[in-house]
Amino acid sequence: MNATYTIQAGYQPAAARATELRNAVAAAKFVATMIAAPLLGLAAVIVAPLAGLFMLARMLVRAMPKRVRDIALFLAAPVVGLVYALAFPLIGVGLLAWAGIKAARGQ
Repeated sequence: MNATYTIQAGYQPAAARATELRNAVAAAKFVATMIAAPLLGLAAVIVAPLAGLFMLARMLVRAMPKRVRDIALFLAAPVVGLVYALAFPLIGVGLLAWAGIKAARGQ
């Protein structure tokens, strides 16, 4: 009986490492897409009616007399401030994630 036993000491050729890296990146992109797709759909479902409401509000504000418009804007200011206060942390997290992805890609 003639048998050989070969042990590799953790060395991989560069081509094999590059292939593994490409496969890992492709898998990560697939997972990110699978996670992001429903969230983007949900965002579209939420944002579309809000955009319509904002357009309607804009038309109403333009149609109001000057004094009534000032009162309406005065009453709406706290709501606008709250929207900004809630949106800015989310925008900041998104920008940090975008910068991290760019840095990871080496761009």
